[in-house]
Amino acid sequence: MKALAVPRASYFVASAGQPRVRRPRDVLTVVVGLLLIVWALFTVDNSPAWEQAFVELVASSPSWVQSLLSIGYLLSLVYVLIVIGGAIPKRRERDRMLRDLVIVAVGTVVLVVLLSFLVNGAWPYVLPEIDLQNPEPRFPVTRVALVTSLLVVMAPHMTRPLRRFGWLAMVTTAVASVGLSYGSPMHTVGSFGIGLFCAGTYLVIAGSPRGYPHPETVSATLETLGVLNRDIRPAPYQTWGVVRFVATDHGGKLVDIKVHGRDAFDSQLAAKVWHTMWYRETERTVSFSRLQAVEHEALITVLADRAGLKVPDLAAVGSASPELALIAFRGSGQAIAEVDQDLLTDEFLVRIWEQVALLHQKMMSHGSLDTSAVHYLPSGPVITDFALGSLAADDADQGADVAELLFSLAVLVGEERAVDTALRGLGESRLVGALPYLQVPAVSSSTRRLAQRPKVLMTTLADAVADVTGSARPEPVQLRRVSVSSLITLGLILLLAFALIPRLTQVDYAEIWSVLQHADWALIVLAVLVGHTQFFPSATSTMFAVSVKLPFWPLLILQTASQFIALAIPSSAGRVAMNAAFLHKFGVSITTALAQGAIDGFSGFLVQVALLLIILLTGDIDLGLNIDPADVPWLLILGIVVLLVIVVIVVVLKVPRIRDRVVPVITQGWDALLVVMHQPSRAIGLLVSNFVFWNVLGLTLWIVIQSVGSNLSYSSALFVAAGTSLLAGFMPIPGGVGVAEATMTALLVTTGLDQHVAIAVTATYRLITFYLPALEGFFGTRWLQRHEYI
Repeated sequence: MKALAVPRASYFVASAGQPRVRRPRDVLTVVVGLLLIVWALFTVDNSPAWEQAFVELVASSPSWVQSLLSIGYLLSLVYVLIVIGGAIPKRRERDRMLRDLVIVAVGTVVLVVLLSFLVNGAWPYVLPEIDLQNPEPRFPVTRVALVTSLLVVMAPHMTRPLRRFGWLAMVTTAVASVGLSYGSPMHTVGSFGIGLFCAGTYLVIAGSPRGYPHPETVSATLETLGVLNRDIRPAPYQTWGVVRFVATDHGGKLVDIKVHGRDAFDSQLAAKVWHTMWYRETERTVSFSRLQAVEHEALITVLADRAGLKVPDLAAVGSASPELALIAFRGSGQAIAEVDQDLLTDEFLVRIWEQVALLHQKMMSHGSLDTSAVHYLPSGPVITDFALGSLAADDADQGADVAELLFSLAVLVGEERAVDTALRGLGESRLVGALPYLQVPAVSSSTRRLAQRPKVLMTTLADAVADVTGSARPEPVQLRRVSVSSLITLGLILLLAFALIPRLTQVDYAEIWSVLQHADWALIVLAVLVGHTQFFPSATSTMFAVSVKLPFWPLLILQTASQFIALAIPSSAGRVAMNAAFLHKFGVSITTALAQGAIDGFSGFLVQVALLLIILLTGDIDLGLNIDPADVPWLLILGIVVLLVIVVIVVVLKVPRIRDRVVPVITQGWDALLVVMHQPSRAIGLLVSNFVFWNVLGLTLWIVIQSVGSNLSYSSALFVAAGTSLLAGFMPIPGGVGVAEATMTALLVTTGLDQHVAIAVTATYRLITFYLPALEGFFGTRWLQRHEYI
């Protein structure tokens, strides 16, 4: 193999004039930066005790450590200047990068100066290592903010090694600023937030370069892999995560090239994971290397060819340099959306569906089968782009393939021709099997954008498929909405609860407010952040409870929407109904969805009870219940329980109306439970998710208790959080409003907290874990409705 001749050094994005995009992670950068700034401002005059101990520890370090910190503090700035200096000689290619640097640097300096006068009433430190002998920690730390903002805004322009050194420079600057007493740990965290906020805001406004590799590098890599080529150029059609090129080989044949480059940021693992969650591309190949990605697509393509499908000829695949990996094809043809529509005869369309049927017969799936993946050749249709394909496809994978292609074909040739040719080429049984997946959420966002009114088109297609096959459409879940009357009822319950609490506990609200005024607000902010992580294990619990693949981001939003719907529906019934409506959009029948939702809820109940029993038996909690087990009539209690169970079973079996409703639900629920229990990974994942969920709530309560200066063990806080939810869940009151507050207050008082402290803690905890998420859930519900997920 001949050596690869790389045309130019790769320190920055290879070519100028690249298109810019706004990325979700830039928005996340802004949010994180803003939270860090707010946290630092709250702790300027109220620093936690650990911070002073840390500062004293650093101050007592040996002189050689101080010398190393001074060198690191200076070198971080030198590194930034070197990187900027490397871009200046190629100013015409780097003009956008230099403009980004100037704007962000000015913005950072302005914000640092404003905050410095706001907090300190003085100018910030500029070069403290030169003009200061005994510096006092001051917020903001200019060097930390400036280095962070400049390196973050330069990151989209740089290759991975430079970016890694950039993160090392940021960490070095932050550590050195604390060690040299230029800022306290919280000052440094806030200054880091200033850099993130300024750089992220600019990238959200102006966008980041896509990071296309240089065509000469792609051409050289292709030749190293054995394909001589010329006239290489970016393809007019680009897809997310890879860069597409077209070239002509020496035989005059067109070569289609897909490149996973080091500079193509969105092909990296973290960006892939984020895109999977956000865009519902559940079968995206989240590879750990570029080479794995192209090897996966090559494998699926070769096996599809062996199965008898018409696919492009694999010309090259591999990674001939550390900069990129690629896969190239000959004979791909032209996308059917771009050819003369007269060529798309009914016979041609039927042959497309026959290819799909053959693919599914071999237990394979495509993963993104829209009209862009179907190409035209005079000899027949060609199926391309198997990057998201699977060799072990289930019904959901294959149903999504059919839904995706049927929807995109309907946009191209009309609903009637799309459905008629699908019936002829795919077969009635496979078309009927795909009917539950004819829902808007079952197709990707890019496919949805092909139609002006995707919901109307999908409804029309589902009705047409039901008509031509004589099948019934799955009925949607009738979800109970939050009404004005339910909100009024909720308000009255809330007012009644807060009116009765002072009467029952003899506590004045002025005393409660006094407790909150003296609370550590940095810890309360931390409690808010920790409390909001409850939605992650809640979402994964649902994913493990069901058998279909679900998009994580909409599922995460669903958890907040379930909090909102709890305002109208008591206990866990609201969450079960909301989950059923969501799962129905992914082909799950209503009965199965309700059963699997019940399994999710029941597993949470089991974990909840187990935690309570373990804490009671092994923890240090004392409820003050002086009950002698010998005095409890256990046989009588057991007899009553058995009698109640027998009565319920007899009523269910003897009353036809009840039997016809209950028995099918129990049967399907039992089947769903067996499916979960027969898959250890799902069963363990379900239990672990619920375990993490309850510990998140327990940790949130513990942090709130610490913020008001009280001392309660973590196990006691976990017991109170889980016990409150359990007891409040038995009461048929939306959201447990009033009941949860009273229960938690009583449990906290039992554990030894003062009454007014207990009420303050309860109010703060409920605001963080229920009322605030319920407010967010209103917007989450609107988002789910707008995107047809419920």
